[in-house]
Amino acid sequence: MIQFMIAARRPASRDRGFTLIELLIVVAIIGILAAIAVPNYLLAQTRAKVARVRADMQTLATALEFYFTDYNHYPYFNEWGMPGRYNEISYRLIPLTTPEGYLTRVDLQDPFLSGENDCGYGDGIPRHHYNYRNHEFWSSASAPSQEITVWILNSIGPDQAPNKGLMTELWARGFTTPNFVTIYDPTNGTVSSGDMPRTGGDTRYQPAP
Repeated sequence: MIQFMIAARRPASRDRGFTLIELLIVVAIIGILAAIAVPNYLLAQTRAKVARVRADMQTLATALEFYFTDYNHYPYFNEWGMPGRYNEISYRLIPLTTPEGYLTRVDLQDPFLSGENDCGYGDGIPRHHYNYRNHEFWSSASAPSQEITVWILNSIGPDQAPNKGLMTELWARGFTTPNFVTIYDPTNGTVSSGDMPRTGGDTRYQPAP
């Protein structure tokens, strides 16, 4: 009987929930982990896009050199009346796909372009792909005589802002001011300013190692 009475006086056990302080601590820890993980994830995405740009440009460069071997000049399609500053590879490099198939397609998209604006060119034409220029056939009012055997591929780069990458060869030859072209350099930060050009042919541009 005495044992029964003692047992009856014991409070019934119940599940204990989290206190407000414990919940705040958990939320704070999740916030810290997110603050560490999200930037690393975004940087990893940028590094993957940089690697993709370089791989795409290697593919295009190989096709351009094969074309030169056969025709003794680099391709530059200019038959549809597009503006001179419209240099997407999907237009300028049509000769790489027809009549000879150096590439099956030239619609390789620049991963840093959204395609939703004209990227500062002022012509209202959305950009999607890498840019290309052939200095054998290209001239302008500022450089009418610079028709040299050089091709240029260009990506707008992680900053997604135009930095005169198509003028890289003229810049390398001293025909422009020293700060006219900005070249992307990952040592300045994964997401830093500058275009990502690649040149070929009789080029004088020396990319950073």
